[in-house]
Amino acid sequence: MNFLYCFDENYNIQASVSIYSLLENVNKKVNIFIIHKNKSSILFPKEILEHKNLNTLNIYEYKPSSFSFPNIENAHVSEATYYRFFIDQYLPKTLETIVYLDADIVCVSNPINLIEDEILKIKKTKLIISARLENESLNENLKLKNSSYFNAGVLIINNKKWIEQGIGKKLIDTTSERQEDLEFWDQDSLNIVFDGNFLHMSKFLNFNLNMFPYEKVASHKLDKNVKFIHYFGKFKPWSLKGIENEKTKYYQKYYRKIYKKKYHLSDNWKVNTIKDLFKIIFTGRIFNIEYPFSLIFLTIQFLFRDKRDV
Repeated sequence: MNFLYCFDENYNIQASVSIYSLLENVNKKVNIFIIHKNKSSILFPKEILEHKNLNTLNIYEYKPSSFSFPNIENAHVSEATYYRFFIDQYLPKTLETIVYLDADIVCVSNPINLIEDEILKIKKTKLIISARLENESLNENLKLKNSSYFNAGVLIINNKKWIEQGIGKKLIDTTSERQEDLEFWDQDSLNIVFDGNFLHMSKFLNFNLNMFPYEKVASHKLDKNVKFIHYFGKFKPWSLKGIENEKTKYYQKYYRKIYKKKYHLSDNWKVNTIKDLFKIIFTGRIFNIEYPFSLIFLTIQFLFRDKRDV
């Protein structure tokens, strides 16, 4: 089975956690394909490179082109979010099916059987992709003929049909023509091109996990059928506000295994991190966290380092 990631150096750690979580849960060897902005910046730990479930690891460096990446300035996404438009230019054309995963997706149980079921369903239709339906269209500016709008964090792609129907070129052309209408970047472009023509994926292959800044819950449990979780909301599990949310444990568990540190902390806004640290200490919420003193030490260390991650 083939899995694809597209990211840059800002998401090297998150992607490593995602890949490791995948390898830890699958029950067969898989192929990992990556399209990256600067592949020399990737230093995968041996826990990934020597994993028993890794068949091949293939990294392609995106070559600059005339394509203009719209709406990424001052956004939380980079140009790498558009790299999947170019899979026909980088990945082997012999691949029948590709499972695309966002770099922050976390695998929590074996997804192989459910993915294979989705692949069989796609093959019985003329459809090219399987994606999870959103409850409502997130961007009314798109004026889709079909109101069905999908989330593109996890996609199962019939690669042969993708190539035969020139989907890559359609996405590039659509993005150039409709860039003023794009609010959710490549996801909007994908929805314009497919306009409701997609297989409705099981929600358990792209399960939304909302990260409120602070939730007072004793313990969070997932449905046993969930395969991939997709953190959404303003706070990610590697921000300080995310870390104090109990749901962050699914991400941090795999981070600890490969990086041997208690928490992954990364944030562009150090001033906010200082404010958040004082707030969780003086409200006593710090003691709801599994490793409170490690987090305090790590945060102080983070604040005095130039790099974004510790």
